Amino acid sequence: MTPDYTEQITEFWPTIMQAWDEHGEKHPVIECDVVNRKVMAMPAEEYINGLTDRTRKATRRLYEKITTEGGMMVFIRDSKKQILQSHLFTLGDAP
Repeated sequence: MTPDYTEQITEFWPTIMQAWDEHGEKHPVIECDVVNRKVMAMPAEEYINGLTDRTRKATRRLYEKITTEGGMMVFIRDSKKQILQSHLFTLGDAP
């Protein structure tokens, strides 16, 4: 069963939006590290290239689709549970 990180996304949402406001024109990937409690805007190509071969192609396709729609890709990183989970948001969305 996939863990639900809705609560953490809601908690980090103001910081996610701040990172997006500062870097959105570059279409970054936003990563929320729930263990270290950090939000980072990262260059998308570099981030996606760092993923495993198994997930890279699907992630790139989702990233291209959501950025075409003016949205963003947010990753939740939970190092305690060894989870990296992506979420897509259009700018009208809010958790």
